[in-house]
Amino acid sequence: MIRAQVIVRPRASIFDPQGDAVQRAIQHLGVSAVKQAHVGKFIELELDTTDVKATRAQLETICKDLLSNPVIEDYALTLEVGTPTALKKSPLPRKAVKKAKASKVKKGKAAKKTKSTKPKKVVKPSVKTTKSKKARKK
Repeated sequence: MIRAQVIVRPRASIFDPQGDAVQRAIQHLGVSAVKQAHVGKFIELELDTTDVKATRAQLETICKDLLSNPVIEDYALTLEVGTPTALKKSPLPRKAVKKAKASKVKKGKAAKKTKSTKPKKVVKPSVKTTKSKKARKK
């Protein structure tokens, strides 16, 4: 079994508006040490194969053609080879994920009110019929 991790991020020569917004927001929070931020994508794939060389070639094609835009983005591909049980560990422990979800529920807003499913009354606008100017003159 092979686990592939792909990190896609904007090229250094391309302006990253999302990264710039994140950097300014962090500075607005009072952390002035952050001078640059880049926002990208992290893709993790698990493949049921053991042929590393052929898999790397296929994944390079997938990264170039599907996962990244080679004009404005770079990517980094890493492969881990091992048994399914050894590769089951995710980058973020499940306990941390559960704690993060629980803290969001505690600190988050109350559940949004859903709109009622009752049909609304349809009010037809009143239409006044008026005679045209020519009809009034007669």
